[in-house]
Amino acid sequence: MSVSSKLWDTLTEDTFSNIDDEFLKHFRAPGAANKFVAWDPYENSTRYLKFLMFTTSQDVSDDFIKSYKKIQNIEMGNPVSINNRNCHINADYLAAVEEFDFLDDSNAMNSQEIKNIAEIGGGFGRTCHTFLTLFPNVESYTIIDLKPMLALSQRYLKKVIPEKFERIQFIDSETYELQEYLTPDLVINIDSFQEMPLSVIDDYMERIVSRSRYFYSKNAVAKYMPNLIGMPDLEPSKILDVFELGRCRDVIDIFNNIELDDAREKYLKAYNPSVSNWSMSHEMPMSMFPYFHHVLYSRMEGGN
Repeated sequence: MSVSSKLWDTLTEDTFSNIDDEFLKHFRAPGAANKFVAWDPYENSTRYLKFLMFTTSQDVSDDFIKSYKKIQNIEMGNPVSINNRNCHINADYLAAVEEFDFLDDSNAMNSQEIKNIAEIGGGFGRTCHTFLTLFPNVESYTIIDLKPMLALSQRYLKKVIPEKFERIQFIDSETYELQEYLTPDLVINIDSFQEMPLSVIDDYMERIVSRSRYFYSKNAVAKYMPNLIGMPDLEPSKILDVFELGRCRDVIDIFNNIELDDAREKYLKAYNPSVSNWSMSHEMPMSMFPYFHHVLYSRMEGGN
């Protein structure tokens, strides 16, 4: 009777048939014969994303899950999801509810007083969807974005939150005259200032953020080289563009806690709208991707 399985008969024949010094140098490397602790990280599957979402969701509170379950139609677009505490969770809304929790738990901001929100770079609309559901006092939500993204967020939000769609205003990022009328209580920027030239960021700070009471940023604290995560090197022209965008352009190892801590300190200073008139009220790393960082700034009394 055979003591091995067909699986391991195949592996020993195809993968482990020639164990020499050269084999020992690389057998645990990505793309090699690593079958012992982890699967090949280059494999074409959703395995690692699901593990990451599942592990992150295990640490959230029951109140977090209750908030998540209040948001309807979160499966539109067919995202990858996992099930935790009888709740289907995908990465986009896992991030969005954490953003809600961060602001709702902030002692520096009374979320019940927030009536008007402006989001610079709304993506497909998941933050708007989440905040209009979980912040019932919000009367208007303005999304400022590129025309193609506005077309997506308009269609998406009309489908997933039709009962509150009339509260949403969509403004083209190049329509400056409409932006200048905004006086939001809270301005939000999530993962888009890091993709903009400095002059564009400064313009948004001056034109919109400066007239708000609170500014919430969740952006990357630094840049990293593609080969750090196993990606091929980019063409020089593309690297130059990516590495010149945003206010935090230091290149670091985002899997090194010391380098991350140093970058976070710089990030918290870099995204303060005005050192003299604004103060940092609340901050913490993002749970799932800790090289992103939540921070809330408050405009001081009499400041502008």
